[in-house]
Amino acid sequence: MEYKVLYRKYRPTNFNELVGQNNVKDVLINSIKTNKLAHAYIFTGPRGTGKTSTAKIFAKTLNCLNNSNGISCEECESCKNFKESPDIIEIDAASNNGVEEIRTLRENVKIYPYNSKYKVYIIDEVHMLSNSAWNALLKTLEEPPKHVIFILATTEVNKIPITVMSRCQRFDFFKIPTSEMLERLKYIIKAEKIEIDDEALQAIVRLSNGCLRDALSDLDQVSKIGGKITLSNIENVFGIVSKKELDTLFTGLQAGNKKIISEVIDAIEEKGITVLTFINEFINYLIDKVINDNLTYENTNNIKILIEKINKLIIYFNPIVNPYSLLKIELISYNYFPGNNLEDKPEEKTEQNLSSLDSTIIKKTDESEVKNEYSENIHKMSSNVKLARINNSFYNASKIKKKNFTENWNKFIKYLELHNNYSILGMLNNIEIQVVSDMNAIFSFKNESDSLIFNNQVSFVEVEYKRATDEEMSFISLVESEWLEKKQEYIANKEKYNNYIDEKKIEIDENDNNIENLAEEIFGNDIIEIR
Repeated sequence: MEYKVLYRKYRPTNFNELVGQNNVKDVLINSIKTNKLAHAYIFTGPRGTGKTSTAKIFAKTLNCLNNSNGISCEECESCKNFKESPDIIEIDAASNNGVEEIRTLRENVKIYPYNSKYKVYIIDEVHMLSNSAWNALLKTLEEPPKHVIFILATTEVNKIPITVMSRCQRFDFFKIPTSEMLERLKYIIKAEKIEIDDEALQAIVRLSNGCLRDALSDLDQVSKIGGKITLSNIENVFGIVSKKELDTLFTGLQAGNKKIISEVIDAIEEKGITVLTFINEFINYLIDKVINDNLTYENTNNIKILIEKINKLIIYFNPIVNPYSLLKIELISYNYFPGNNLEDKPEEKTEQNLSSLDSTIIKKTDESEVKNEYSENIHKMSSNVKLARINNSFYNASKIKKKNFTENWNKFIKYLELHNNYSILGMLNNIEIQVVSDMNAIFSFKNESDSLIFNNQVSFVEVEYKRATDEEMSFISLVESEWLEKKQEYIANKEKYNNYIDEKKIEIDENDNNIENLAEEIFGNDIIEIR
């Protein structure tokens, strides 16, 4: 007997076997039951989600002689001979996209069905039709003969002309839910007598990304291995990142251990896994940690910042620069978990600490053991220092100073580009210069997370700015919405801001009443933003 691959062997033959897409299925069934049919339909959605299968099932049910319940009976002559029916015409628009093919179709639609109620045209990849082909199809699509129904399937609905869209009923197909995909795969596994671990099956579902056809193709491939399929088999066959590697990488990030981070990234690159595939896996891993692990608020926020930074890095990937090198620099350049840097401890102690990590967070080390050029000031920056920076930014601020600073800032950006410093460049997307004084500047961001990232890494930016311009400046950023609010407050209370505050004299202890009183006296209860 001829061998059939699983996705063909288990292709659904009626609406009861169709996996997912209940929103589409219910409407089509009711349309058949009530005989309220359109003359043209558009099925759109990701690949492998059942568009073509649904089109065939719909065509089959339309011509079923006993479809009173909206489900094909599978017993009448029409159902039995459906695959050979001359009244179901499938056209691949990818290879039949010219005007001549459409003109032939226009002539054929006039011919009545051979032995069915309807002649159904299923045009797959319909977005591939040429402009002239669309124009040739338009009139027929608008007023086809009563015995003709068109079903247009596409993954790129945005490429279909609006004149065509307005003449069709649109149905959107979505990725298959994990629970429904697992249920279908387990049914097939049982029928095919395939042995597979639950972890391996879950990995196949994750790899499929909601595409049932891909899941069946992957299952078919690994089933040839022989014996019970394990997670290790899936990782080796498809070159995916193992959970052990992700756990080790996360542990290295928690510990601030550059050696561990570098080794994991190198190992993943050597597997030939694309950097985008790895990033997708790592982000999903981090999201799962936030959802399922009992993380502290601090670590949840750190993970959020990490995901945003990795996403922003993608725009700098190009064929010239090795993207894994950029990713490695990004991950080892920042201490995402302040106070957890074990880099400076002896190797034996580091390994001991790493082995005792739980899934939440490593205990903080003494701050005196964590000395880093870029992170030290961040740890010590109190709310009072931030208030002082805001105050000092508008103290003696002027348009001339802002103009001069903007020129230097542009030089700074070129310096970063010249030195391929993508970590800072990615951080400075959408930044706006608002106020500049002699040694201070305020920036704003539209997005709160961007502002938070900048303030967390501000010492890093200040050090690089000094290297590029030989000028020492202190920076602070605020969210744009807060900026607009506080700007008005400054305009109404300019007299409050005529004192320069020396940051060096501000004690770090947040409980120092003198400092608190000074801040409250100058700023009131709110943080003040300026023009």
